[in-house]
Amino acid sequence: MTIIIAQLNSLTKLEYYGVSPYEIEALYSSLVRFSEVDEKKLDDCECLSFLNIEFPVPYDDNFFQSFGFENWQRIKFIFNEMKRRRGKKDFKLSLSFSGSTDSNFKLVFSLTGDIGAQFEYALEKIAHMVDSVNIKIKNLEPNRQVMSYTYDVITMKWVLSDKF
Repeated sequence: MTIIIAQLNSLTKLEYYGVSPYEIEALYSSLVRFSEVDEKKLDDCECLSFLNIEFPVPYDDNFFQSFGFENWQRIKFIFNEMKRRRGKKDFKLSLSFSGSTDSNFKLVFSLTGDIGAQFEYALEKIAHMVDSVNIKIKNLEPNRQVMSYTYDVITMKWVLSDKF
């Protein structure tokens, strides 16, 4: 497996609130296989449980190849277990990707646990949107720094948010 060394110079950020030590250890052990991890426990949050992971690489096929299929499957399983353990309680997940032709650009996928059974489906779709998301990235306004996607349960799709 070839890993692009230049991409690994930055750290993957792992921020959390209301997450068990077991869940953090499981996530950390998956993330550290990809790059070094900067872990931070947040002091306060507006929700019961919050998890933010910021990957220091672009969202593209190279990410999924470098991260590895088994590692991606494992991390999705952990997210699904976190959601299952919390039931209908307030759980928010944010996955961010940075680094593109514009080094200040960030792509964010935000997901909440209140979407029920579609939570797992939404996670699965993240890996299958690379081509369509990258087309949108190429057609962005030049001054846009953040592109955010949220999952819409009615259309069963990730939709681009209008927020900058």
